[in-house]
Amino acid sequence: MSLQQKKFLAEDARQLLENKLLQGAFNAIGDYLETQAITCDPDNKDKTQRIIVAKQILAGVKREITRYIEDGAIADIQMRELEKKQFRFFSR
Repeated sequence: MSLQQKKFLAEDARQLLENKLLQGAFNAIGDYLETQAITCDPDNKDKTQRIIVAKQILAGVKREITRYIEDGAIADIQMRELEKKQFRFFSR
């Protein structure tokens, strides 16, 4: 994937995280899972396992979106460095 593509994906990811509907959905799911975890019978291993997996998946989705933003920031730095090198090369 090119540096420019990473920057575009980063902007898309940033818009996703700033989207009020998506934030509300993440919060609602997180709250629901938290309630389920608190009220779950500790002896019900299957349900406990499903709640844990669901919480891990929710955190993983947020982490992946954040990773796209971070990759875009790194790509931006790399593009600026390449531009500096090219400018120095052609300025000689």
